[in-house]
Amino acid sequence: MKILIVSEMSVPYTSGGGETRYVLLARELSRLGHDVTWLSMRQRACPDEETIDGVRHLHRGPRISSPPTRPLAAKLRFMASVFLHLLARRYDVVDCQTYAPLPAAWLACTLRRQPIVATIHDTAAAGPKAADQWLSSLDALLASRAERLLVRLPYTRVLTVSAAVQADLVGRMGLPGASVSVVPNAIDIDRIEAVPAHPLPADLVFIGRLVPHKHPEVFLRAAAAVSARRQASGRPPLRLKLIGGGPLAAQVAAEVDALGLRGALVHLGEVAQHDEVIAHLKSARLLLLPSTREGFGLVLAEAMAAGTAVLAWRLPAVEETLGEALVDCALEPDEQQALVQAIERVLDDETLRQQRVAIGRARARSHFGAAAFAQGVLEVYQRAIATGAQRHSSR
Repeated sequence: MKILIVSEMSVPYTSGGGETRYVLLARELSRLGHDVTWLSMRQRACPDEETIDGVRHLHRGPRISSPPTRPLAAKLRFMASVFLHLLARRYDVVDCQTYAPLPAAWLACTLRRQPIVATIHDTAAAGPKAADQWLSSLDALLASRAERLLVRLPYTRVLTVSAAVQADLVGRMGLPGASVSVVPNAIDIDRIEAVPAHPLPADLVFIGRLVPHKHPEVFLRAAAAVSARRQASGRPPLRLKLIGGGPLAAQVAAEVDALGLRGALVHLGEVAQHDEVIAHLKSARLLLLPSTREGFGLVLAEAMAAGTAVLAWRLPAVEETLGEALVDCALEPDEQQALVQAIERVLDDETLRQQRVAIGRARARSHFGAAAFAQGVLEVYQRAIATGAQRHSSR
């Protein structure tokens, strides 16, 4: 099968959840003998073409010096590159990730009668819950409406990463249920286990983009509260790591200073190399994910495989990832005092922490393996090809 993957960013130049999903998928499909090409932006000092793990990478459009940050003009130029590429070449199936390249890829595939699978990782909340999903009220007005339009384009199939997102796409966005497939994310378990832990340990770690819905300020305030309580009882403060960059970086730095965490916190900014992210994750005793928008929560699965305990806000997709045995690791959003108590409980009770680590490792092995994941996506591709053939034969 000749497959094209389209995303704005790609590994190894950035390490976001969507890109991590695709790099594992592309590698596994290539191992199965499929011809896989990955089309993405020019990032940092990458060549225009390269082959990684048997996958042909094409980098087009303007060069992005600090991925994943990219200006609107760069997005538009990349969309044009995607459109022209697909007009000039045929693939058995095109898998395009949300959001910017999707309309260009859909239009080109429609004109060329090529099957397209739209991979949608998550959806924004509706109503009052959407307040923290965007950087500004203008974003909320424009991006939320654009999202609804984009997910409703008549793709050959829609692929998403959890039953929670599928339910929202069908129930709230109005997509036909028969057109939406679910294949949960996978992780490279063997590689995660092989990466050595970073020599600088941490009690508590945050990993994620510094954007509103990830709530880095919740991490910082909870860490400061736990540290103050520890110091009041004569114990040392928490050792903290924060990994991630983004538009809230300046606010995060100001919050660190205001809370007096400068000496206890190591802020690493954006880390492009995924193995380095995993090394820091493995050096931590507890990962906190205070996000209010997740389609899956890939970092939770990675933490489980890495032997790091987890805490997160309670979201349907997060509960799916954690599973029943670890669902008590999820707390209701905005329960700051309960979060502080949960952090203390896990860090102060090593037996409890190790029990959660063991459950997480077993779940990672049983639910997030690469081979089953690739086979599931391949079946979606085959259904898309069959659907596309039926549509064209009926015209």
